[in-house]
Amino acid sequence: MRYYLGVDWADQTHAVWVVDERGTKLTARTVPHTAEGLSEWGRELDEWRAQGIELWAAIERPEGRVVDFLLDHGVVVYPVNPKALDRARDRFRQSGAKDDPFDARVLADFLRTDHAHLHVLQPSSEAAQELKLLTEDYQRQIRQQTRLVNQLTITLKAYYPRALEVAELTTALARAFLEAYPTPEAVIALTERQWQRWARAHRLSEARTLELWNVLQRPQLPVPAHVVRAKARLMRTLVAELAAVVAAVSEYREAIEDFFARMPTAQWIRTLPIGDHGITAPTLWARLGDAPERWESFRHLQAQAGAVPVTKRSGQQRFVQFRFACDKPLRYIVDQVAFLSLQRNEWARAYYDQQRVRGHSHRQALRALGAKWLKIIFVMWKRQASYDDQYHLASMARQLLRQPQKKIA
Repeated sequence: MRYYLGVDWADQTHAVWVVDERGTKLTARTVPHTAEGLSEWGRELDEWRAQGIELWAAIERPEGRVVDFLLDHGVVVYPVNPKALDRARDRFRQSGAKDDPFDARVLADFLRTDHAHLHVLQPSSEAAQELKLLTEDYQRQIRQQTRLVNQLTITLKAYYPRALEVAELTTALARAFLEAYPTPEAVIALTERQWQRWARAHRLSEARTLELWNVLQRPQLPVPAHVVRAKARLMRTLVAELAAVVAAVSEYREAIEDFFARMPTAQWIRTLPIGDHGITAPTLWARLGDAPERWESFRHLQAQAGAVPVTKRSGQQRFVQFRFACDKPLRYIVDQVAFLSLQRNEWARAYYDQQRVRGHSHRQALRALGAKWLKIIFVMWKRQASYDDQYHLASMARQLLRQPQKKIA
């Protein structure tokens, strides 16, 4: 016997709807997201399993504390795309009305009738999950750094654009310069000897010192004093925040590289022609995971990464369009892999140039190259094998030899 659970998760409470194999409602409840609430629900799940009842659950998210809780209690979890759930609602209501218990009911019945079209969740190992969390948090820090850099750039343009020409805002040199000379008036009062002393203290070459001195001596547009005072205060706040985020980004990068180096996977994933260091390889592996049956084929991986288009046919009409629905972080890291391989791999560069000659844009050519790399990466992931450039070139040659035979046949 099997019970189907629909779980509509939320921050405070989770709506749960349970049906049997015939679709008969067994129970509907609300589970508080507390230790007591989850413990009580867990006891109910364990009692069902002790009676020999198989438990399958449908939920909109593929990860999180609720998913971990279900897996810990032996429940088979099926993630459901929110778009699929939205369309399944129309089976039960035409008005478009919805609430949490209703969504839980839809999930339970959708799983009961359409589970053959869904993929069971296969969690990766704890090490792979931790690596994924580290890389995701690193990307959040990068986005925060970008936001602060943009805010600081806008602030400096409002009252002190000359400071933007000194150095990149994420560097220690730029922060030191802004702390020493926070306003245009501070630069105007600066003498050449004082500047040379400051430059030597920050280990600038003579050529760079002279170049920056000439930049700072250029005329600047006058700015009202009240604007300078207000924006200088904001600048100091943003610089302090940026310094903390830049340090966090560096710490995360080092932590990810050290963590990945201790994983056996690093021995073969690092053989990709994308550099021996950096977080591109760890991030790629974190998105792939190590669940044995997660990826059915390279086409499945390509579709999930958004590297291949979507084809729509209706009668005599045929449309090929960009694939918007995909794993966005995976798409981004595959683009990174394709881009880095351009400088380190001859066939990748030749294929990219061929795509550009055919009239494709840089992004289109890079995406096509990424699709090629995903075929190789899938084989590496499946076999836990290193990348062999000679083996791949030999495979390409064999494919070229087979093409005339296909045409003749």
